[in-house]
Amino acid sequence: MISSKVDLRSIIDQCIFCYQATDHPSGACLSCQDDLPWLLNSCSICAFPLNSNNQLICGQCLKLRPSFTKVDALFLYQFPIDQLVTKIKYNQKTQFIGHLAQLLTLKLSLASSIDCLIPIPMLQRNLLQRGFNQAELLATELSKLTNLPIDNTSLRKRRPTSKQMGLSRKARLKNQLEAFCCNAIPDKHIVLIDDVMTTGATLEAASRALLSAGAYQVDAIVIARTPK
Repeated sequence: MISSKVDLRSIIDQCIFCYQATDHPSGACLSCQDDLPWLLNSCSICAFPLNSNNQLICGQCLKLRPSFTKVDALFLYQFPIDQLVTKIKYNQKTQFIGHLAQLLTLKLSLASSIDCLIPIPMLQRNLLQRGFNQAELLATELSKLTNLPIDNTSLRKRRPTSKQMGLSRKARLKNQLEAFCCNAIPDKHIVLIDDVMTTGATLEAASRALLSAGAYQVDAIVIARTPK
């Protein structure tokens, strides 16, 4: 069982959550997998968590359909996934990315029409400061497992944006407006890769840039979806 007191770390042949022996390729034992906050019922477009099994599309997507076709999210952004993502981004525990990629490929099915994976890019100065782009590392691991190619150059972030935390959905959308630009990518089915989705403002802005550059469909895969 997952313990809130455990300092998450990657240990060979031991569960990354409880440290018990496991040979599961994801690094998570079956008991801990059962305890993870899987996203089981969500909007078929934006993956927003839904309370009813009879509801297929959330109110926000009914009101204004996003530019992306669909988002696949594996987890709710709750313990221990939130702790894992934080450790990856801010404590440089990038070894966990491979484990999460394994869980993604085990649980999610990818369409045969996909042409490539594109990670959400970072501004160059932010990339230099952090030292890595977690979305790019995740896309790399997913590419190894699925044999789908990665395009790391076509989509670029062209201007700085404010921190999204604490902003309303409207403010987040405005903050990300025209933040991305893209080379021509005619008639391609693209899957964007990111770690966490909150309002979808980043994915929306990136999707608009890709569609304007000629992509015919943009989907997204994220590790986790927040309930807000």
